[in-house]
Amino acid sequence: MCRLVAYRGTPAPLADLVFGGSHSLYRQSWAPRELLSGSVNADGYGVCWYTPGGVARIAEPRPIWHDPDLESTLATVESGAALAALRNSTPGIPVDRSGLLPLAHGPYTFALNGFVPDFRRSHMRALRAPLPDEWYAKLTGASDSETLFLLALAALARGRSLLEALVEVVNSVRARVGTEEAQLNMIVSDGHRLVAVRTSTVDATNSLYVADRPAFAPGGVVLASEPTHTDAATWTAVPAHSAVVVEPDGSTTTGPLPAA
Repeated sequence: MCRLVAYRGTPAPLADLVFGGSHSLYRQSWAPRELLSGSVNADGYGVCWYTPGGVARIAEPRPIWHDPDLESTLATVESGAALAALRNSTPGIPVDRSGLLPLAHGPYTFALNGFVPDFRRSHMRALRAPLPDEWYAKLTGASDSETLFLLALAALARGRSLLEALVEVVNSVRARVGTEEAQLNMIVSDGHRLVAVRTSTVDATNSLYVADRPAFAPGGVVLASEPTHTDAATWTAVPAHSAVVVEPDGSTTTGPLPAA
């Protein structure tokens, strides 16, 4: 399973998002506490953030600790919207840049903490079939992450909201895999809103937490797979099968995952 952290608020140093706290995203690359499967998150990392000129992205298919310059680089950057991820590759999915999280297209950034079971052999063709030609042509790899992102982008192009797009993706996967286990924690942003879902096709669901204007980030809202700072009062666990929406003004709503 992957580990994620996202931010929306007043501009803040990106180094704090990735390296801040006693249980930082960086530390979670080798010492995660709440993985449902796997033990480390060493198959790649990425950071996306919003600038006046659009989305910027750093991503590499190697462990995050292999880049000694990353922290100093991110310390020079501030952004009011950002998403970072560590990858724990699903067996059978190539470890290459095509599925390296977070993914970005236009104003949208996206990350998946989860998997579609036996994706390439059993579900890839069927899940990709509904993509319009213009979106299908943008596929560059064979990952479930890229497929789910493009399904969300196609829904957004039809006028769906960020949350509605993620719900469409969840329902498409559920309809396809039936009783098989698919883990579907997803985060998407357009630089103004930040939306996440915590869900799966079974009872067990990957962890997700929200911190609303915490002491370490008083200007905004942080979402994370695991608390990056150990002050328990700072974090609220997002209930299973729920959605979190962070509005441009910083107001945050958490509630049950809506129906399609």
